[in-house]
Amino acid sequence: MQYEELPVPGDDSWDQQPEPPTQPYDLWTRTNLGENFPDPITPLSATLWPTFFLLGRMPTKAERSADAPPLPKFQRFYGRVYVNEGVVIHSAVEAGIPTSFIDTTWGSSGRGLRKSDESFHFFRLLRRLPSMARIGMSQARQQPKTPKQKEQKVPNVSGEKLFMEVNQWVDQFQQQDMQRLDDRALWRRWIPLWIMRGKAMRSVFVTAVLAAVAFYFLDRRVSKWTGKQGQATVLVQALSGVYTAEVGPALWSMAQTLRASHLDDIVQSHPAVEALALLQERQEAQPFMAELQAFIQRHGYRCPNDAELHNPRWAEAPAQVIELIASYLRADESFSPVKAEHHRQQEREEMTAQIAAQLNPIRRRIFRWLLSQAQKRIRMRDNNRSYVAKYLYPMRLLLVELGRRWTERGWLASPDDIFFLTLYEIDDIMSESNAPEPGKDLATVVLARRAAFDYWHTITAPSALGPGGIPLPDPEPTGTFLQGLPASAGRVRGVACLVWNLSEASRLSTGDILVTQGTDPGWTPVFPLVSGLVLEVGGQLSHGAIVAREYGIPAVINVPGALHFIQDGQTIEVDGSCGRVYLDVAGSSS
Repeated sequence: MQYEELPVPGDDSWDQQPEPPTQPYDLWTRTNLGENFPDPITPLSATLWPTFFLLGRMPTKAERSADAPPLPKFQRFYGRVYVNEGVVIHSAVEAGIPTSFIDTTWGSSGRGLRKSDESFHFFRLLRRLPSMARIGMSQARQQPKTPKQKEQKVPNVSGEKLFMEVNQWVDQFQQQDMQRLDDRALWRRWIPLWIMRGKAMRSVFVTAVLAAVAFYFLDRRVSKWTGKQGQATVLVQALSGVYTAEVGPALWSMAQTLRASHLDDIVQSHPAVEALALLQERQEAQPFMAELQAFIQRHGYRCPNDAELHNPRWAEAPAQVIELIASYLRADESFSPVKAEHHRQQEREEMTAQIAAQLNPIRRRIFRWLLSQAQKRIRMRDNNRSYVAKYLYPMRLLLVELGRRWTERGWLASPDDIFFLTLYEIDDIMSESNAPEPGKDLATVVLARRAAFDYWHTITAPSALGPGGIPLPDPEPTGTFLQGLPASAGRVRGVACLVWNLSEASRLSTGDILVTQGTDPGWTPVFPLVSGLVLEVGGQLSHGAIVAREYGIPAVINVPGALHFIQDGQTIEVDGSCGRVYLDVAGSSS
């Protein structure tokens, strides 16, 4: 594989498994993963995610070995997680599912190697059902049998009930004193329980599929009945109850409180850590500090790229929030995210009424049912993403505590070195019959992996790889524009600001068009500051698409090579209704 062919300083074999059998339809991309895991992944995150969410138990020794078969649809290249989009599409074709369903909702593109199929093939699906059943039964029989353990039952719930469960789990964890338990007791008390609770969290992935299905059929019906494309994105914009959409207005409110108290200069003229310390000392800053505390209480489990457990959360590093507030203080004082949301709600309601008026009574009833299902599922899909982050927050706190202890003992050089061990290596240490002791020099292992991790951060990874891990070039622009997926309706002209990661977001000026690879919920605070959005990855139900619609930002997503073909500071035009990014603004009317 490509990452094995490159000379990587310090890389080792923690996750280098045998190559899966190469198929001619293999196409490895960052589709859907690019927004959740945009950067190189640490060994701990790379082993925790599949254990908690896919396997649902700690793997056996045989499953951890280098001879164990890799996951067929996931692999690490250039230090980053890729998905075999080719296998996903091939499976959809074999099952008779239209590839357009995956293309629009998931964000796959085919890289110009295939056309998007709009048709369902029901007879093909019927023919495949017996073989699919046999494969499922065979896989079930191959699952290793493990001794039954007495487990706390987790209710089989979903939606708002599951969210309430997660809140209770996190509250329960935070009420306990980790200092009272030794390493092994802490590990045995929480890790098996959290893995077991991860089984309940699998429902969030079912919700994502249901949201995709609901939106796909809404889009198809509306487009066919009205003869117009792209109206479905307007019908699901500015939905109430989307948790991540609360972040922008809350930050804007705190910025207004600082202005009213004449304390905004502290945030704008001092580094974030220093500014926070100064505000904590000022009596007149108490109203602001109360708002900040309430914000941390509700959203403190978030941070940019929070799928990576290595990254500190806002509750652990509140200076991150001060940096975001500083961005809002640079925005036009007349800007109000509340007014912008109200305007988008009006657009949605007007579009709904216009479409309903064009339909006969039967179609109108079908339309309203599809619309209600799509709005409900899309809201739940994005909220699920928030609760996955909240579910993982206690695990980060536990791991940080272990890292602190092991650093004090001299096993590690710093507390966050723990994230460069695998979940299984930590579990092995905890499974020793005597007091936990590392069976090898952890500091040396971590040093090598950190070197590889840092190295991969210096490499620009290709967006797609063909069979055998061969990089594929990005599609060239079509004439004067780049073609992507329409994500949020509207048209805007502005200056492109290329941002490779959120730490560079301070370069954004009010009204810029943000161009980046992908966005997770940690990016939400910058959305109210920009006038348009261009993303290299994502589908119409990705986080970036949903939040762009919440804030009324014209957006085009799934634009391969956007960071290559668009120049920083270039004037571009984003047409979020037809999915085009015009590079030659003079030709944008074509």
